[in-house]
Amino acid sequence: MSKSIKCLLFAKLKEIFDNNSEITITLPIDKCTTLNLLNEIKSLYPKSIYIINISLVAINCEYIEKDKDVIINENDEVAIIPPVSGG
Repeated sequence: MSKSIKCLLFAKLKEIFDNNSEITITLPIDKCTTLNLLNEIKSLYPKSIYIINISLVAINCEYIEKDKDVIINENDEVAIIPPVSGG
């Protein structure tokens, strides 16, 4: 069995995905974790590797620690947020 995970995209990452603000990634139920999700995105979309590696991840509006593997539950909102600059 598998689970579809909706990921919200921002800034440069959004540009890489043709200005789409979200993508859906399917993972096996037993592999629904943040690290598996990020690795799957990088595998499917090699142009995203650098940006994913420097991005923050939030689940349900709460940032998770870098390189911490967190279980993604049903209906969780996952956001991948690259660094942004402004002036």
